[in-house]
Amino acid sequence: MDEAEAYRILKAKLGNREWRLDNLYWIQDEKGHEVKFVRNEAQRAYWRDLWYRNVIVKGRQLGFSTFIALLDLDGCLFDSNTSAGLIDLTLPDGTKKLDKIRFAYERLPRAVKDALPLVKNNGREMRFSNGSSITAGLSHRGGTLQVLHVSEMGEIAADRPERAAEIITGGFGAVHSGSMIHVESTAKGRAGYFYKMVEAAQALQKEKRPL
Repeated sequence: MDEAEAYRILKAKLGNREWRLDNLYWIQDEKGHEVKFVRNEAQRAYWRDLWYRNVIVKGRQLGFSTFIALLDLDGCLFDSNTSAGLIDLTLPDGTKKLDKIRFAYERLPRAVKDALPLVKNNGREMRFSNGSSITAGLSHRGGTLQVLHVSEMGEIAADRPERAAEIITGGFGAVHSGSMIHVESTAKGRAGYFYKMVEAAQALQKEKRPL
């Protein structure tokens, strides 16, 4: 198969997001090996139930933060002018997640990178030629986000409630109706913003109220 034919086949498949999520991206596993990302059972369940406002209580390592990071990258690459925000316990934690996204981008097929090159690439931001961007920060007050990923909200809410309040008023406020928020964390205590968020989500599930 020559290069032109390979590109034609790849281009046809790129329009299918289900195919992209199990075939296009590479990650590092827990041993540091480069492996092709394929969704596990828990990640597929999350994908099936995905909504505009999502809360995950993590009990063990199921790769949710990695999956959400790849969803951010995929959305930015294949939907122009998409702004994605990353908030974590600390700024270095957030930039590590951005490094995972950068790792996946750098291992994309050359044809994809040539079509969607980075126009800005530093420790806190990746900006693409189609107008999309992914930014890591401690909050995202101001501007508009189409996707916001908040990691370790339970620990933030327990240890730094003022930061949790800023995330809710600032970060959540930047995500308008019709856009998406992912909040994932291990639980920490039976009080605080994250605990209340999980309780509200569980109540909705029990009531089987339409979202």
